[in-house]
Amino acid sequence: MFKTLKTTRVAAWSAALLPLILTVPLSRSATAQDSWSLRISEKEDELAHTNDPMWSKWLMWDIGYQRMVDRNMPYIELNNAATSTDPITQFHITIGDNRFNFAPVQGSDLVMIGNTSPTSLPLTATTVGGLGDELVVDLGNGGLAPGETVRFKIKLGIDPSFASTYAASFGASLPDYRTVLFDMNGINVYDGNTVDNNTKDNSHSFVIFDTDVQGSTAVFPDETVPNGVYYNNILRPYTAIDMVNLFQLQGAAPVPEPASIGLAVLGVASYLLGCRPRRRRLAA
Repeated sequence: MFKTLKTTRVAAWSAALLPLILTVPLSRSATAQDSWSLRISEKEDELAHTNDPMWSKWLMWDIGYQRMVDRNMPYIELNNAATSTDPITQFHITIGDNRFNFAPVQGSDLVMIGNTSPTSLPLTATTVGGLGDELVVDLGNGGLAPGETVRFKIKLGIDPSFASTYAASFGASLPDYRTVLFDMNGINVYDGNTVDNNTKDNSHSFVIFDTDVQGSTAVFPDETVPNGVYYNNILRPYTAIDMVNLFQLQGAAPVPEPASIGLAVLGVASYLLGCRPRRRRLAA
C-alpha cells in the first residue's frame, strides 16, 4: 500500500512538472548561425578593393610620413555574416598594449565612418570607464543587419604616463597599430625589441548581437609582416617597397544555454522521475 501511494505521488508530480518544463523559456541567446568577422588596414581602399593589383600598387606608393599617419589611424571593417539571424548592435575592441589608448579621430569623436562603407549607419563610440583601453561602438538604426558591412576609422594615442618614454625612443612620431594591437612579427618594440611569444598584450574583440548577447571573443595573433621594418619614426624611403597590410579576425556567437530556472526545473524533474521507493528490509 505504501509503495503504491509513493509511486502514484511521484507520477503525479512528474505529470504536473512536465508542462512547466515545456514552457520554461530558454535564456536569450544568439543562434548558432550568428557570426561576424573583422578586417583592419591602414588604407580604407585596400578594404574596398581587396585583391585588386592595380589598387594595391597605387596605394603602396605614398610617402613614408603619410603611411605613418595612416597606420596610426587604421580602418576597421566589421561584417555580420549573411547566415546570421540577429543584427550586431555593439562592437568592442581592446587596445592591446595598455600604454596606449583609443583617441578621438576628429573633435571628440572616437570613430569616423569610412567614405567607402557599404552600410551607412550612425556610430556612437565611448571607452569603458573613460580610460581609453576598450573602445565600445554602438551601431544605430537597429544595428548591422545580417549580410551587412560597415567601415570606420579609429585612432591610437599614447598614455601620458608613457609619453616621455615613447618620445625618447620614437621622437614625435605616431604609434603604429601593428605595434599596439599586436606585436608585429612577435617583436615588442616598446620593450627594447624583445621577442614576445604570447598574446597577453594583444587586442581582442567581440560583438553584441541584438542588444543583449555577446558573441565569442577573437584575439589578434602576432601577425607576420614581411618587410615589416618601417613603423613609427622609421619612415620608408620613397624608392622602397612597403605593401599595404590587411589583417582579419573571425568571430562567432556562443552556444545557446537553458536559463537557470529551466535547469532547476529539469533537475527536479530528473530527480522525481528517477525516484524509486526503498524496500524495507525484513527482520531476520
